Amino acid sequence: MVSNSAKRAMPQRARKEEDKEARRRQLLDAALELYRATSYAEVKMADVAERARLAKGTVFLYFPTKEALFLALLEEQLFAWFARLEETLARGEGRWTGARVARTVAESLEGEEPLTRLLARLQTVLEQNVTAEQVRGFKERLLEAVVRAGALVEKRLSFLEPGEGVRFFLHAHALVVGLRQMADLAPVVREVHEAAPHLEPLRVDFIRELTEALAGLLRGLEAR
Repeated sequence: MVSNSAKRAMPQRARKEEDKEARRRQLLDAALELYRATSYAEVKMADVAERARLAKGTVFLYFPTKEALFLALLEEQLFAWFARLEETLARGEGRWTGARVARTVAESLEGEEPLTRLLARLQTVLEQNVTAEQVRGFKERLLEAVVRAGALVEKRLSFLEPGEGVRFFLHAHALVVGLRQMADLAPVVREVHEAAPHLEPLRVDFIRELTEALAGLLRGLEAR
């Protein structure tokens, strides 16, 4: 039998957990807003706290480092994207080809610039100053998502062998990182391009080039 004091303690603990999750949500939303408007280097933890209307010290109670905050933000963005992509791959009607899969994956990243920008910083920045516990949790979830999505791609493309769906997403990640870095022009480079139209062939259209690269990868696998 549960005592009255225990009954009172349970709702209090629940409220505390709700409050903690609400503050965490505020911090992630604030970080995303600032990141959309500026860059990773320009976002300061104090700015995040101010945007979230929380004390500066509160940020560090939830995220001990800036990298930990942005890895959590990437994790949230990435797994939401995987969920949407899996739904599209699962429900799509008609004949699936390598070109269709490539287009589907690339176009699913339309408007996901914060996600692709964060992916471009994953190995070099975001995984450099975080705890092993946070990284382990992220990697475990990532493996599950990649395996699920890879299995769906293998189901759609009969020429893929078991396990090649996972490799497809590993290669897709490498392409996203490289093309996002090439597509994001520094202000001075953008100024030079605008003043010199003959340099236009060097400008990278992220979605178009990603589509072509993924389609080429799958054509090679099909032609074996």
